[in-house]
Amino acid sequence: MKNLHVVMGGLGKTVLFTSLLPSLCEKDDTDKVSIMTAWPFVFKHNKYVDGIEPPAGWQFYTELTKYDNIIYHEPYLSNYIKEADLHILDAWADMYGIDRVPPKPIVNINPGSFFDKEGLVDEYELSEPFQKKEYCVVQFNGGKSGGPTDRNEPRDYRLDLVQKLISKIRNQLDLDVVCFRYEVDPKPSNTITFRSKTERGTLGIVPIIDKAKFVVCIDSALMHLSALTDKNEKTIVLWNFCQTTPERIGYKFQTNLIGNNDLALDVDPQIVFDKIQEVL
Repeated sequence: MKNLHVVMGGLGKTVLFTSLLPSLCEKDDTDKVSIMTAWPFVFKHNKYVDGIEPPAGWQFYTELTKYDNIIYHEPYLSNYIKEADLHILDAWADMYGIDRVPPKPIVNINPGSFFDKEGLVDEYELSEPFQKKEYCVVQFNGGKSGGPTDRNEPRDYRLDLVQKLISKIRNQLDLDVVCFRYEVDPKPSNTITFRSKTERGTLGIVPIIDKAKFVVCIDSALMHLSALTDKNEKTIVLWNFCQTTPERIGYKFQTNLIGNNDLALDVDPQIVFDKIQEVL
């Protein structure tokens, strides 16, 4: 049976989906499955993945007739949105009819086979050189790739609080701050921007995370990319009261701080800084 599994959504959600790959292979009674995705680099060189197809519209695509079944389950268009404590990965597993598994993404980040041989190091850059001996990695905006906005979304960390936290990190811990962000997102002062020259180059942040002292982010792609590294217990995720929660889309092995404001993410920077010192 040759099945094509369709995965739609943002980068972080797609990375999280890879946790299900071994179970899908077992269900399909195969060593590898095929995936339709807008993020092909997430699945490239994955030992559980065979074919990778680009997203299709409503038109008839002859090339897709080679699959016995095209299977698409989308938690955001299901009863998942009504279950307050149901993890999105569990919702996916239930819809596929496979056993639930802990959220632990599976993405090929082997430097020898991926980054060096394919020249991925040329597909991303830092906006400026490091000034200090060590650094941390942050993401405080959800990534408005469609264009700039004049206000924060509820899950974005308030920029004035971001600046206070960065000041504490730089002055009290003597660290550089690498900011994972789109160009249209606000750029906090005194930070180094990670720039991906290609979509695939986004994975270049993974080895940077791996060498960082810690990670601070919101519910974002960086949270999921950090789960690919050994910085799990040194990743601090900030959550908004009215948005998704760690129980619904996060990781228990990361440190989660939840705010109590349903209009903005406004966790006190001192609380975040104290937690940083605890995990170091």
